[in-house]
Amino acid sequence: MQHALAALLETGAGIRAAIAARTRDNLLWLRDSLQSSAFHVLGVEGGWCATIRAPRIRSEDEWTLELLERHNVLVQPGFFFDFDDEAYLVVSLLTPPGEFREGVSRLLLLARDVSNP
Repeated sequence: MQHALAALLETGAGIRAAIAARTRDNLLWLRDSLQSSAFHVLGVEGGWCATIRAPRIRSEDEWTLELLERHNVLVQPGFFFDFDDEAYLVVSLLTPPGEFREGVSRLLLLARDVSNP
């Protein structure tokens, strides 16, 4: 194990750098995409998720179920993370960039549909 440790640490450094780059790029893209919308990205202190404040025109359950069932987008409701009020959505920043951007685009389309019935 001692002989393999240097190679393991070197491999781990590359993986950590790739994860950091992906989460950073996805977060920057998320913030830019939601900038002119009714959604707001909360501050991120670390980790692999971002929290979005959604318009209170729907509950977290309604947002998450609609996104999953009709738009094939998985987000977590804020109450999974002990938010006391509505409506927060939590997204993974580890998602591959193309899929992440498509999911955020679908979220924005749903918000426009809900706002303009």
